[in-house]
Amino acid sequence: MEWVGVDPLHQVVSRDEAMELIPWLSMRWQASPPESGHYFWWDDDGLALKSAALDSRSSLHIDFVHGAQARRVKAVTGEALTRAMGCQKGLRPSIVDTTAGLGGDLSVLANVGCDVFAMERHPIVAALLQDALRRAQEAGASWCERLQFRHADSAERVSHVSHGVIYLDPMFPKERKAAPSLSMQVLHSLDQTTDDPERLLEAALDSGAARVVVKRPIKADVLGGRVPSSQVKAKTVRFDLYPKRKLTDDDCASFHGVMDA
Repeated sequence: MEWVGVDPLHQVVSRDEAMELIPWLSMRWQASPPESGHYFWWDDDGLALKSAALDSRSSLHIDFVHGAQARRVKAVTGEALTRAMGCQKGLRPSIVDTTAGLGGDLSVLANVGCDVFAMERHPIVAALLQDALRRAQEAGASWCERLQFRHADSAERVSHVSHGVIYLDPMFPKERKAAPSLSMQVLHSLDQTTDDPERLLEAALDSGAARVVVKRPIKADVLGGRVPSSQVKAKTVRFDLYPKRKLTDDDCASFHGVMDA
């Protein structure tokens, strides 16, 4: 599928350099927005996704350098996410993030010292995340050195996991009572954004990981009917824990060369 990209300032050199990191997208660039559908937008802030059906000022854009996510990355210490992963004094387990999404959790985990191998199946979400990681790296974010990212179907790769923690964060269902954010509205409107989380959980539980962690809305049913051994709860979400063995220093080893098999 060929996507429409809008580059109103004709920043061809910087745009093409960035798009070299996103080879899975076929793009047709033009100077003005289309009359309908979703389209990419390129400017000094990098790549964003817009919709002709929404206000032109609204967009799906990931930024680890400025804004709310940048503040979260810098401020996090002992939030529920890191406790669920097993982070403790002297132990930073390596994490396989099977549903990277907008990258909010993977950036936190890498920043606290975990080696993270992240995957995102949807080509559009993966493109936005890849560009955000590029900008973070160019801005000197040291946590990027502990992160590997791939546009891939994680269900096909989790069998290669021999250690560490596998993390699942399936997209929350549309029928939540709270009004979804603009980001979620856009994501839900895209085709094929929903993974098969039950299939992914079963594959993760069959892997060599020491622990599997699933993020759920605080009152949601357990995923796939699999009752967790324990839970770590936050205000609006919880983390269901499926430990397979005790975490050790061996679970802190990098995934370099392991997950690309």
